[in-house]
Amino acid sequence: MSKKILYEAKNVSKRFTVGSRFSAKGRLTVNAVDNVSITIHEGETLGLVGESGCGKSTLGRCMTRLYEISEGHLVFDGTDISRLSMRALRPLRAKLQMVFQDPSASLNPRRRIRDLIAEPLRIHSKLNEAQITKRVAELLELVGLLPDHATRFQHEFSGGQRQRIGIARAIALNPKLIVLDEPVSALDVSVQAQIVNLLADLQEKLGLTYAFIAHDLSVVRQVSTRIAVMYLGSIVELGNAEDIFSNPAHPYTQALISAVPVPDINKAGSRKRIVLSGDVPSPINPPSGCHFHPRCPVAQERCKIERPSLLTHSNNRTVACHFPIDVRRD
Repeated sequence: MSKKILYEAKNVSKRFTVGSRFSAKGRLTVNAVDNVSITIHEGETLGLVGESGCGKSTLGRCMTRLYEISEGHLVFDGTDISRLSMRALRPLRAKLQMVFQDPSASLNPRRRIRDLIAEPLRIHSKLNEAQITKRVAELLELVGLLPDHATRFQHEFSGGQRQRIGIARAIALNPKLIVLDEPVSALDVSVQAQIVNLLADLQEKLGLTYAFIAHDLSVVRQVSTRIAVMYLGSIVELGNAEDIFSNPAHPYTQALISAVPVPDINKAGSRKRIVLSGDVPSPINPPSGCHFHPRCPVAQERCKIERPSLLTHSNNRTVACHFPIDVRRD
C-alpha cells in the first residue's frame, strides 16, 4: 500500500531578475528553478542532489515559501499553499519547517538558546512560560544537549552543537515535513555522522518526513528513500536511492556517482571515473535542447535541438534523457 503524498510541487519555476536598465547588459533573468515537479510521501526522505548552483537550495526555499515561486503550484498536506497570504499560511508554518546549512547565520547571536527555541512555541502554541521552559528542556535532551545549555549563547557551542540547536527549533512544533538545506556540509566528517544518526532517530521517534538537500552523494545515499538529481534548475532523474546508485540512467547521474569515494581499494580501482568537461552553464543563458548536452559524453545532434521530457521507465525511474543508460537491468 502506497503512502499518502504529503507534499507535491507541480511545474514549479523560480526566476530572479539581476542587473538594471543602467547596467551594461540591462536586466537579465536567472532561471534558478525550471519547471520542477516532485512528490514527497509521508515518512520518507527525498534527497535532492546536484552540483553547486543547480537550484536545489532555491527549490527548498520555494517549498517552504521563503521564496515566492514564479510559476506552478505547491500542495502541502492537501492544501495549495502557492498563493496563500502570509496570514493564511501562518497556521501551516508549524507543520512545515526548515533547517539551514549554516546555523551560525540562522541563529541570532544576541539571544540565548532558550529564547531561540521558545520563539516558535510563543508564536504558535498556547503554552504558558513554565510549560515552554519545560518543552525547551525536553527538546534540548531530544537532540543530545543538556537542559543547562538553554542559558548560553550560540557562540559558546561547536558547529555540530549549533546544528543540533537548529534542529531542536525546527521540531519544536511537531512538524510533518522538514526541509534540510545541506545540514551537514559545513561539519567535520565525524560530526556529520552524528547529525545524520540524530536525524534518523528523530524521524523514527516523531514520524518526520524529510527533504534532504546535499551535494555529498555518500551522505544522501545513507539517509534517502528516493533521490532527485538536479541539473541547471531541472530534475534529470528521479527514483529509489539504491536503484539510482546501482544503475544510474542519466549520464549526469552516472558522472556524479563515479566521483563518490569508495573505501574498498579493489572496487575503486575497477570503477571507471567519468570526468565532465567544462563548467555548469549559466542559468541566465542555458544551452538549447538538453541543457546537459555541452558536457554530455553521449550527446547526439538531437540533444542540441530537442529538450527531453521526464519519462518513467522500469522500476518507477523517471529520466529526462533521449538516450538513457539501460534502466531495465536489476
